[in-house]
Amino acid sequence: MPNQDGRLAFPPRTPFFIELQARVNAYFERNGLRKTGNRRLYLKAALAYLLFAGGYAGLVFYAESLLGAVLFALMLTQGMVLIAFNVMHDGAHGSFSRRPWLNRLAGASMDLLGSSQTLWQQKHNMLHHTYTNVAGKDDDLELGGLMRLSPRQAWRPWHRAQHLYAPLLYSLLTLFLAGFGDFHKLLTNRISDTALQKRAWWELPYFVMTKAAYFGYALVIPMLFHPAWQVLVCFVGIHLLLGFTLSLVFQLAHTVMEAEFPAGDENGRMPYDWAEHQLRTTANFAVGNRLVQFYTGGLNQQVEHHLFHKISHIHYPQLAAIVRRTCQEYGIPYHANRSLTSAIRSHFRFLREMGRAAA
Repeated sequence: MPNQDGRLAFPPRTPFFIELQARVNAYFERNGLRKTGNRRLYLKAALAYLLFAGGYAGLVFYAESLLGAVLFALMLTQGMVLIAFNVMHDGAHGSFSRRPWLNRLAGASMDLLGSSQTLWQQKHNMLHHTYTNVAGKDDDLELGGLMRLSPRQAWRPWHRAQHLYAPLLYSLLTLFLAGFGDFHKLLTNRISDTALQKRAWWELPYFVMTKAAYFGYALVIPMLFHPAWQVLVCFVGIHLLLGFTLSLVFQLAHTVMEAEFPAGDENGRMPYDWAEHQLRTTANFAVGNRLVQFYTGGLNQQVEHHLFHKISHIHYPQLAAIVRRTCQEYGIPYHANRSLTSAIRSHFRFLREMGRAAA
């Protein structure tokens, strides 16, 4: 439970995290590496944008058959997924580049995809990364009662079937954010039970302009070349695939059988320090699978990401051994599912468990 002003407090840092930080810093110093992205990341970003631009141009200007439209739509969607996982995510965390303006530009990919970088940074960087799996604070758990994603949330009869209808809700993620969720946060000035930070003067007009630009290129321009109903069908189809992909990858890291859901005591004190909290609430999956690593932008290594979100995902494979060894030495859990398949099974087992009537 939070205290009267709604805040939660973590205990001071422990020797574990102090030692882990020292070992990670030593790794970068020893190898003469920057913690931000490198040429490999920039080439991946270029590929993502080429897929995006090629898919969009083909869909709007060249598609003349159903098959052509489907192929170009898939190309566009995969470009959007790669941008979200590999460019936007690192940029929003300030780890894409050592240049702040380039991080801001990379993070603005969120605006390009229809949502809001500013709101994402408060929802994801501040709340999710601080209060991971804490009901009422981590907005990723809050689906308006449609699903129960924490044992600390109220149970409802329809939750019995949530493992069946979850894929449909996941598919609606980006449509919801672009068309309603971002506007709702802005108008209510809240994310879950947390008030939005005070905005700079330019943020509201920037929000309006980027939303208008998004719907302009995603709907208005295509309607100049194709019937409106075809554009709408394609628009919704792309978002359903995009939303499902993004949702599933993020869910596999926190709403699985291995993860914990801590809460504060009556004074708002959390049971673990921040680093141990991240380790107990987060799980890796398919580590060592190069295709999964490439496609998800290192989000299959959420343990390393949550501990060192200012470090680019390019470095996570090398950091994993350091983190795992240090966890073993200090007796702190290090959760991981060996494959993508086992992580998906764990997630849907978790949904079934949460869907059972609470005792």
